[in-house]
Amino acid sequence: MTDWITLFASLITLAGLNLGALRWLLDRHEREQRRDLQKIENVAREVADLRATLPIEYVRREDWIRFGATLDAKLDALREELRDELAELKRETYGHRD
Repeated sequence: MTDWITLFASLITLAGLNLGALRWLLDRHEREQRRDLQKIENVAREVADLRATLPIEYVRREDWIRFGATLDAKLDALREELRDELAELKRETYGHRD
């Protein structure tokens, strides 16, 4: 009878150890899963921040070229107006002396 009790106690102990190990593994897996989820949330937040700040800090090459061309055209027009004004002033100034 004591052999059966010893065998039964051993089986109960082994089952308890297995359940404890299984519980430990599941807890460890859950902790790692939460940690990974936190990392994913951090990456998602960083990507969202990047998407928000990128248009403010970055200018596409085509946009920069278009901006430069527009600015050059405005400066050329301004230079042409100044030349016309200077030519008119020269005519008025030197025309009155003759």
